[in-house]
Amino acid sequence: MKDGTGRTTTVKFRLLGHMHATSGDGEEVELGPAKQRSVLAMLLSDAGEVVLADQLVDGLWGAAPPPGARGTLYSYVARLRRALHAHGVELRRHTGGYVLQVEQEQVDLHRFLRLVDEAQAVHEGPRAAALLHEALSLCRRELLVGLPGPWAAGTRTRLEQVRVAAALRYHEIQLAAGRAEEIVARIYELAMAHPLDERLAAQLMTALYQCGRQAEAVQVYEAVKENLGSRLGVAPGPDLRGVLLRVLPDRHPAAPAASAAAPHTAPHAAPVAGVHLVGAPVVGVPVVGRPRQLPAALADFTGRDQALDEVVRHLAGSSEHGVGLAVIAGPGGVGKSALAVQAAHRLCQSFPGGQLYVDLHGLDPRPADPAEVLERFLRALGVHRTAIPDGLEPRAEMYRDLLAERRVTVVLDGAGGEAQVQPLLPGAPGSAVLVTSRYRLPGLPGARPWQLGMLPRHDALDLLRAIAGRERFEREPRASDELVRLCAGLPLAVRVAGARLAARPHWPVGRLAARLADPRLCLDELSHGTADVRATLAAGYRLLEEPARRLFTSLGLDGRTRFSAATAAALLGADLPAAHDLLARLVEVCLLDAAGGDEFVMHPLTVVYARERGQAEERATARTGS
Repeated sequence: MKDGTGRTTTVKFRLLGHMHATSGDGEEVELGPAKQRSVLAMLLSDAGEVVLADQLVDGLWGAAPPPGARGTLYSYVARLRRALHAHGVELRRHTGGYVLQVEQEQVDLHRFLRLVDEAQAVHEGPRAAALLHEALSLCRRELLVGLPGPWAAGTRTRLEQVRVAAALRYHEIQLAAGRAEEIVARIYELAMAHPLDERLAAQLMTALYQCGRQAEAVQVYEAVKENLGSRLGVAPGPDLRGVLLRVLPDRHPAAPAASAAAPHTAPHAAPVAGVHLVGAPVVGVPVVGRPRQLPAALADFTGRDQALDEVVRHLAGSSEHGVGLAVIAGPGGVGKSALAVQAAHRLCQSFPGGQLYVDLHGLDPRPADPAEVLERFLRALGVHRTAIPDGLEPRAEMYRDLLAERRVTVVLDGAGGEAQVQPLLPGAPGSAVLVTSRYRLPGLPGARPWQLGMLPRHDALDLLRAIAGRERFEREPRASDELVRLCAGLPLAVRVAGARLAARPHWPVGRLAARLADPRLCLDELSHGTADVRATLAAGYRLLEEPARRLFTSLGLDGRTRFSAATAAALLGADLPAAHDLLARLVEVCLLDAAGGDEFVMHPLTVVYARERGQAEERATARTGS
């Protein structure tokens, strides 16, 4: 392509591995430190499109950027602009963000995704294999090596999923063509990187068998079996067990009839359960499986006994006349998912057809696609991927048909709206569905809503005791009461506080209570592992449009936990109807509660977060002078 001066730019960018860029004459382009490279990677992933500054800040630091994050971002962009301009690549400012003027073919990430898409559209084995071979040659090693930040972590995971899917199809084509010797090392490498992936294990066993290495194939099965048992507490699935039957050097006479009836062919042509060889016929749809997808129920589940009993009774009784549907709504961190999973486990005997579970990531910038969820559900129900149709509606029809004669429990966690949920509902009576969401989802017909609030003081204290040990709290009753007060009944905050104390047995309870009492430290202290109160609040904040964000931060700077609509209007400098509209939006995303009349309540920890955001925006405004 040409830059603004008419020069032809031939810079090639590599993201799939150690990130680097080279000019047409082979000169290395200096890309700077790791965070600066992450900024460039985000711009390259949307090459030619506008990337908002907010997206770059979130992608680099997450929901809680440090003070001065905007200024640091601007310095990264300025350095990148100078370095790239020297090689004829323009990084331009655009309203609210930036555009990197490069063609997608200059970026290996885009070439990889294009080749995979082209291969998906090709049904001819050799042509698809050639495209996949070219695509996979671009990313043989770890992806986005050394790039920090949430964007890089999430993209790394998604790309690895695409790479594994592409590799599985490539292996499948090559195995069908009898080329096991050529690819067995490649399969082994990928299978070792994914020791719990039964699909890769099945292909590795098949390749070894075709190479005459039956004993090694059995060893692969034993290794996967041990890994699944020790890490997940489960046994290999029927597909992998079927592969074992076919590769055993000495088959037992009582082996299943399907195995015994298989034609006596050369090893390289042996059919393999769960691995559809290209060109082999797919006869009908396999027998529906009995999925067991529920996460483990919390052993210390506390304080929701009444809601739990009501949900279980409602679903167990209503499913005879229609699909039993419960919507559990409430703010982030209030325990919606824990309640839904607990109820689903209680319902196992009432719905013996199995349990399906998915996290819909409804608040994420890229929520789960219902069509992809249906593919996962259909696979869990025993449908081979080659029998799964393309498109949302055909998949939904197959899903409803499979569930028509079964009693299953479906948990749809973290829904972003009715449109995401509707295609995932069974069509016939007999099943139960639990949906969790920040929203109430009134558009779902026949749904019974439950709105979760904060834990009462005694339940919060019981939860703390269950996590960190009863004796500590009995030794410091006053500090324990203060800690519970500061968590303000939010189950996530209570859990994080308990986990931090459990991880620090030498800490007195009063030390953590004192740190939570400091607004500057409070949200930093309420983070442990993947549990993070600030990140949970930020997910709701990201749903807001600019006027609602401004009201939210103004309320935080004001500092009151209870206020009237008139107060909100005064803070915003708006009339009362406009303030009511924005307050309704804050209530909708569970950052406020309506207290009746014209009164509203903001959770104390939400006030802390809103104040943080407001102070950060004030500093940014002061720096820019606007």
